[in-house]
Amino acid sequence: MKIRPGRTRSIIAGIASLAVMVVGLVMLSSVGSIPIPFVILWILIGLLGAGVSFYNAFSQKGLSLYEVDMDRKRDSPTPLGSSGNFCPSCGQPTSKSDRFCKNCGHRLMD
Repeated sequence: MKIRPGRTRSIIAGIASLAVMVVGLVMLSSVGSIPIPFVILWILIGLLGAGVSFYNAFSQKGLSLYEVDMDRKRDSPTPLGSSGNFCPSCGQPTSKSDRFCKNCGHRLMD
């Protein structure tokens, strides 16, 4: 399962990236003489950050920023006091006599 930030958060990040770029350029212009390569690099980094954020906000695919693996390894040791049975829905340990998971209420197989 891949998780990416929500649309609102991505839009805010894109706008903030553009705002930081513009404010930085205004502040740098008040200093005086600025090397042109630095200005170009500053603009490219600002546009790249805004572009990635807006892509996440408006694309169906988006760029995955966080990755969560929900699969439980079968070779992992069972917790102490556990019979080795786990709820298929939430992964919590269950006993053999349980008909429903005590954590999520999922019906367990007999």
